[in-house]
Amino acid sequence: MNRYSKTALSLLLAAASLGASAADTQLTGCAAKRESIRSELRQAQEQGLSDKVAGLTRALDEVNAHCRDSTLVERHNKKILKAQAKVNQTERSLRLAQEANKEPKKIAKLEGKLEKARAELAALQAQQP
Repeated sequence: MNRYSKTALSLLLAAASLGASAADTQLTGCAAKRESIRSELRQAQEQGLSDKVAGLTRALDEVNAHCRDSTLVERHNKKILKAQAKVNQTERSLRLAQEANKEPKKIAKLEGKLEKARAELAALQAQQP
């Protein structure tokens, strides 16, 4: 292995270990919101976007003053319940259409709608508030 290959391999291993440690310390809830706003704020400051900096500063102040993890969890759970209800309703509509021998086009449309509703539910369930 030549010198450049060893250097490249070392850099790849270092990057992989940094990525793994970053994933281990993934922020959630209000801390994630704060960090996201801070990141955008740094970018806006670097780009000299004073209006955006002012808006993001206000947003950060609001998050610091009012954000509660328990509230975020409640909202997230409500979204999941709403998505589950949509899946249930779409399943019911599909079943009724199939039992009534509706046109294949209508059944296919309902199947697509059900697939989309299930994907939205799965995405919400995979997210952490």
